[in-house]
Amino acid sequence: MDSLCDLQIMLSEMREQIKEQYNRVLPTGELFFDRFSKALELGAGRGSSVYDSSLVLGDVSIGENVWVGPNTVLDGFHAKLSIGNWVTIASGACIFTHDSSKHYLSGGRDKSVSAPVTIGDCTVIGTLAIINPGVSIGNHCLIGSHALVNSNIPDNSIALGMPAKVVGRVEIDELGNVNYLWDN
Repeated sequence: MDSLCDLQIMLSEMREQIKEQYNRVLPTGELFFDRFSKALELGAGRGSSVYDSSLVLGDVSIGENVWVGPNTVLDGFHAKLSIGNWVTIASGACIFTHDSSKHYLSGGRDKSVSAPVTIGDCTVIGTLAIINPGVSIGNHCLIGSHALVNSNIPDNSIALGMPAKVVGRVEIDELGNVNYLWDN
């Protein structure tokens, strides 16, 4: 019983330290695992971080300064998943290189789909977005929360919805300021 009390005291102290330093309260597992170290173990580029609760499968390439949020799925198990530099993959987003829906719907007669996925540089994947196999998302794109991306998204696009549709453009001026230009 003393060891359980000691563990609870240690966790409480760790949470308090993180709260004071970063103004956040993390799940217990995140207190023990450094997200920057996990990114390095995965071969990610400099400055990248991957939360411990992120599920990473197979052939996943992660560039520099990438933030992979908690409770995400990066599935490179059936084909390569390539993530560029300066990408944010927000909490709960799922990127898949396979889809076995037709296989199961057909009772095993139809094949599963496997295809690579590419996420360009300077792109934001919103909370709970789903990226399907074979999709390529360009550079400087904003993919909205809850979007279902089942087709390619060109550079500098804003894509929202289920399925995701391009509804605007990202414009970056000579000073680096970002403007959203919405379609009418």
